[in-house]
Order: sequence, then structure tokens, then C-alpha cells
Amino acid sequence: MQTTEAAAAIVENKIPILGLALIAALILGKFSKKLNVPKVTAFIFTGILLGPTGLNLMNSHIAHSFHFLSDIAMGLILFNIGGDFDRDLLQKIGWKNFKEVGLAGLFNLLIVFTLTFLAYSQITGDYKLAVIVAAFLSFVALECAPPTTLLVMKEYNANGPLQRSILTYLALATVVALVGTQIIEVILKILNIWPAKEGVTPLMQLGLLVWSLVGSVVLGFILGFFLSYWEQKEKKSSEFLMLVGSTILFGQTLSHFLKTDPLIISTVIGFTVVNSTTSGKEIHKGINEMGLSIYAIFFILAGAHINLREFTPAVLMMAIVYVLSRTFAFYFGSILTGKMIDSFAPKSKYFGLSTLSHAGIALAIVSKIMPIDTPSSNLLVTIIMSSIFVFEILGPLCLKYSLFQSGEVKGAKGDEKNYMKKTSVSVGQLMDNLQENLNIKKEVNEDLKREIKHFIKTDIISVKEKTSILNVQKFVYQHSFPYYPVVDEKSKFLGVIDLTQLMELSQEDENSFITATAITITFPTIHSSSSLEEVVQFFEGHQYHTIPVVHQTSGELLGSINRKDIMQAISDQKTQTIVE
Repeated sequence: MQTTEAAAAIVENKIPILGLALIAALILGKFSKKLNVPKVTAFIFTGILLGPTGLNLMNSHIAHSFHFLSDIAMGLILFNIGGDFDRDLLQKIGWKNFKEVGLAGLFNLLIVFTLTFLAYSQITGDYKLAVIVAAFLSFVALECAPPTTLLVMKEYNANGPLQRSILTYLALATVVALVGTQIIEVILKILNIWPAKEGVTPLMQLGLLVWSLVGSVVLGFILGFFLSYWEQKEKKSSEFLMLVGSTILFGQTLSHFLKTDPLIISTVIGFTVVNSTTSGKEIHKGINEMGLSIYAIFFILAGAHINLREFTPAVLMMAIVYVLSRTFAFYFGSILTGKMIDSFAPKSKYFGLSTLSHAGIALAIVSKIMPIDTPSSNLLVTIIMSSIFVFEILGPLCLKYSLFQSGEVKGAKGDEKNYMKKTSVSVGQLMDNLQENLNIKKEVNEDLKREIKHFIKTDIISVKEKTSILNVQKFVYQHSFPYYPVVDEKSKFLGVIDLTQLMELSQEDENSFITATAITITFPTIHSSSSLEEVVQFFEGHQYHTIPVVHQTSGELLGSINRKDIMQAISDQKTQTIVE
């Protein structure tokens, strides 16, 4: 009975806090646009604000109790990473790209190890501890937060050589960080520096390591092929997306019992599905579009794990050393790579800054070593968690800067903000809609009954006039509308996209300088002050099925009206007249 009551109390306390955190994250995410910073920064700041560093509404114990949500989110994120590496991208990347980022990663590892070892040996006076911490951190440092990096690149629609190098590094660094830290962990357990499970010999430790790596890849391929086969049988995309999540969760369950790595399994599942089915890209796209909610949960919990109040001066100094060492290593490691490989030179100035984000796999590694209660493991947890606080704020901003400076966010600077936007309605209109849908009658005069405001659909999405043709092409590819409206910065309706011109210009090699204005043609509109009779007359004289509605004075796009809705309204009125 006491156990049941305790469990109920836990749920009662935790669920409201998580709900509050998600709402706060969404609000701060909207506010981040005004500050011109990536949403990731707002998400992790929400966790820090509500966590032990801030208001302590979501302490580390509560955050840890939601680890299953974080695990599922990480699984879906890694599925996306694996899915990014389809055949087309692999052909674009090639061996040269792997060689470039591999050399940059090697420089990163060596520089971080050297700087942290020299600093920690002086701070602690313990060379053995300095070697352990520096070796482990040098591999952890390679990881550049796949969830953060992917979200920022997706938010700004980045595309180009730098973006492909970043994707290559994400995959390579993820594998090397996971494998490297596992090897060091096994070595430390063999040397009895870290405690091993009772009865597990050094040879068994090595065998478990090999199995963890090889077995994870095998299980990932098996589950990926299972999904690929099932996709041929399942006709409903919504149910198949549910199956993807279930398979990833099942893979994590198997990894627990089979002693494999759930992170590698999820990555291989995504890679297998995308490359073994004809509709793999669509599957990957469907999971990828779930990104906002997944990332929000993940980073809120990540921020809640950070507790800056527990830092001692020595630990704070070691954390600062790691942050500075990693930043120095990534920037100058990239510069050195550019000097040694000519093809990497144009990207070298920005590549290091683009890969500074530091969560994701680093958090997964921390969760693995957190139960190991030794001075070195506890120190590693504190240093890594504190660095995540810095890099998850600094990293997205540096990545955004690098993408724009390198010219890989195509189009004018107006694209930096949402180049697509929905029309909005007033609170009064929302109340009117609610009353109408609930059939709550209210007395209105006959003139108001002829207004068209109730027929305006506000879910229309428009394209800003300075949007690049590449982004317009993506927008048209991802959506299916009767027309694609173009607006200026003040939402004034300018016309619609000419799909014929778009198709012709999309085939040209040099089209990155072309914007939506160049392929905009005029299109008839209806004023919001028009009467129902005027709208009926318009549809009777034209073949259009949907028409834009604009403000009568400002020309602002307010939404659209469908012929079908108007015809239905007239039919209903005639029926009501006959009944009366």
C-alpha cells in the first residue's frame, strides 16, 4: 500500500513539472526568434532555469526519473542521423570527406589530451588522475551533439560542402567517441582503477566490448530490415511511424538484456531503413518532422541535470580548462587540416566553430559512467556536464554564424527567420468560431450574416518575397496547395509562385541568387470587406476553387476562401428557408 501511494505521489509531483517545462520551452522557443538565436538554446536554458541551477522545480532526481523519455528521444534522434546517410549523400560525401574530417578529429583529440593533461596535472598534482581524465575527455570532446547540430541546420535549411562535412563528422565522431570511451572504461576496469562486476575477468571484459560493438551493428541491421519488410505491408503512414518508434524502443530493450549499445543500434536502424526501401526517404522525413517535440524534451532534461551550485573552485577551474581546450582544439585543428588538405581549406575557417555543440552522445556517455563511484569518474561527470551548459549555448550560435558566413544558408538574410508563415486571427474571431462550432446562437443583424469572415481559412502558408529559389523548391516539394502565395515583410500579398518558371529555373546550375520575387505572378484576390454575394459572383465568373483574402486597405494576406464552402453555405441557407 505504501509503495502504491509513494508511486502515486511521484507521478503527481513529476508530471505537472514536465508539462510546465514543455510549455515554458515552447514559449522561450518563440521568444528566441526575436533574439535571433537558435531554438536549442532556449530549450536547454529552460531546463537550466527550472533545474537545480535555477528554481529547482525539476531537480536532478526528477530529471533522471524521466530518463526513459530521454532514451527514446535519443533513439529517434540517432535514427535520424543514420537516415541522413542515404545513397545520394554517401555519393556526395565520398572518401575525401571522411579523410578530411578524420584528420580534423585526430587533431582535436591530440590537442585536447595534451592541454587538459598539462593543466590537470598542475591543478591536482596527481599525474595518474590527470592521465585518466584527459584520456577520457579527449574522446568525449570529439562528440558534437547530433541533436543540436541537426536541429540548427534544419532550422536554417543549410546545404553545401560545409554542411556535408558536418554531417560526415557527426557520424564519424559519434562512433569514435562511443568506441573510444568504452575502450578506456574497459582498460580502467582491467587495471582495477574503476570497479568491475564481480567475477568478470579481463578477458571477459574485452569480449563484452567486442560484442557490444559488433552485436549492436548486427542487431541494428536485423531490426532495420524488419522495418523495411514491414513497410511493404503497412499502408497507413501514421501506424508505420508508430512502429518505427516501437522498434527503436525494442532495440533499447534488447540492448539492456544482450549487453549491446542502444545508441549504435538506433543509428544502424535508420541507416538500414533509408537505404533498403524505395520509400526510405519519406519514412526518414516523417520521423524527422517530429523533431521539435523530441528535441524539446531531450534538452529540457539535459539542462535539468546541470547543477552549477555544486562546483568547487578546483572543479570550476578544471571545467573552464576543458571548455577552453576543446574550443582551441576544434578551431585550430580545423585550420591545420585546411593547411594540409587543399580541398578542406575553404571550409577550415568555419568547420571548427560549426562542431562546438556538446550534448547528445556526451550525455549518454555520462549516464554510463555516473554509477561508477570513484574520484575520477565523479570528476569526469561534473566536467562534462558543466561543459555541456556552455557549449549548448555557445555551439548553436557559432554554427549559425558559420553557416551564414560560408553562404550555405541560401537566399537573402530574410530567410534567416521563418520564410514561411501562417496567417493569424484575432481573439474575437476565435471566440466567434467557437460559438459557431458549438452552435451557440447569438442575435446578429442581417448585414453581418452576409459577411465572409466565417468562411476565411487561416491555415494558409505563404512564402516571403526574398526567399531563395532553393527554399521555394523545398517548400513546394513538401506541401501540396492549390497555389503558393508570396508576401512582403509586412505580409502584404504580392502574387503567387509560377510553378512553370520554378521548374525551369530549378534546373539551372547558378540559381542561388534568384528569389521568390522573380517567379511571382499576379493572382486575383477578394477583400475581407466583401459580401457573400460578391464572393458568389466571383466564383461564378472564374474557374478558381480557392481564392486569397486580403485586407481592403493594407493588402495584408488574411487567408483564403474555398468555392466548396461558399456553395455549401448557400445550400444550407436555401434549406433553412424552405424549412421555415
